[in-house]
Amino acid sequence: MYKIIGADQKEYGPITADQLRQWISEGRINAGTKVLPEGAGVWKSVSELPEFAAALPGGAPPAPVIPMQMATAPAAGKSNQMALWAMITGIISLLCCQIFGPVSIVLGIVALSQIKQNPQQTGSGFAIAGIVLGVLSLILAVVGISILIAFPQYLTNLQNSFPQ
Repeated sequence: MYKIIGADQKEYGPITADQLRQWISEGRINAGTKVLPEGAGVWKSVSELPEFAAALPGGAPPAPVIPMQMATAPAAGKSNQMALWAMITGIISLLCCQIFGPVSIVLGIVALSQIKQNPQQTGSGFAIAGIVLGVLSLILAVVGISILIAFPQYLTNLQNSFPQ
């Protein structure tokens, strides 16, 4: 009796040797299909089992033995540090120091360029956030200065609100 791993990666069986030979002849099983003989503790490919060599089409060469293991997620790329700094300076520029706005924009653009040149790097979201926050802080600075120029009494009222 045998168990097999189908193309859908599901386990089937137990089945007899004759059933396995029939599935080989029907093309449902090939030389690389994993088989677990009854009583064995190791999965092998059909081509590694001599009792099925005659049933394989054209005396197929043995399939390479690839140990079965859990699929692992691909390694995450390294985050671009300049992109992270673009976002940090963007937040600072929006909260208090608009002078960091242009710095954030430049860092974000350079970081996006570096990420485009090196696809293993991540952080494009940080870079875009830094650019957007930098632009917002510049817009707020320009609007604030425009209001002060257009309405100078606001600055006078602000100065008068503090005790001297």
